[in-house]
Amino acid sequence: MQASTAGVHGPVRDLSKVRAMQLGANWFLWVSILAVINSLIVYYFGIPSLFFGLGTTQYVDAHMVAAGPESQRLAGLAINLGLAGIIASFGYLARKGGDVAFIVGMFIYFFDTVVALGYRDIFGFAFHLFALFFMFKGLLASRRRYDPSVDETGA
Repeated sequence: MQASTAGVHGPVRDLSKVRAMQLGANWFLWVSILAVINSLIVYYFGIPSLFFGLGTTQYVDAHMVAAGPESQRLAGLAINLGLAGIIASFGYLARKGGDVAFIVGMFIYFFDTVVALGYRDIFGFAFHLFALFFMFKGLLASRRRYDPSVDETGA
């Protein structure tokens, strides 16, 4: 009787773990979409970077997009779109269940968090920490799928 009960509840838990992992991985995609929106706003309207932009795109904006000839501004926009594409690719791979994609993507995003803090963008820094928290929750959900020793607390 216990074997059948475990069989009934097992797949439901696995589906919830997969869903939690995908929700965490979606944060990479949301961050990249918001970074593209931020870059387009900076490029077309000249408004300074918003709080949901990437720290590295603030660096590119400050040196290429803010002032300079049109070709330099366009190159800066292309670099910003490429950076957002890199973040999105980690989200795509993390949705497939790649723990390495979660870890490397979170490391790169943490580096970007430090850059945002270097620009004294407190709201951007807070948004980065918020997104990193949910990315980490997705990593833990991914680990729970494969390793039963990782319990609900992540210990």
